[in-house]
Amino acid sequence: MFRVNVTAVMRLTRAVLPRVVLAGSGAIVNVSSEAGRRGGGADVAYTASRHAVIGLTRNTSVRYAAKGIRSNAVAPGAVTTNIEAPFTSALAGEAHGPILQSIVPPIATAEQLAAAITRLDSDDSANVTGTILASDGGWPAI
Repeated sequence: MFRVNVTAVMRLTRAVLPRVVLAGSGAIVNVSSEAGRRGGGADVAYTASRHAVIGLTRNTSVRYAAKGIRSNAVAPGAVTTNIEAPFTSALAGEAHGPILQSIVPPIATAEQLAAAITRLDSDDSANVTGTILASDGGWPAI
């Protein structure tokens, strides 16, 4: 997991940077996770890999801002995918208890996550770099 979550982001960034530098401006938007912003109960390798994506994003923003390149990340909470586990399952009940299950924020759709990414990629964010945009439905509040 660590290899995919970190190495893929690093290799893709390295692959696009020469073209973006040549163009004189551009935006890189990575996907981290709410777990990367604050840690939490996620698997340790997953959490560490998402922290690493935030570090890569911020390092790139510092190193390339003067060249007109913005580097930001979106940090989603739970997103509906084909690998989701329902929070109402028996396993979730054991891990989190019935109280937590009743206050879990809504799970985001892929379209909602895409909207956050598009916002950071757009000219509306022309002065935004090194930012980790929470798109988490309020997960840190629980």
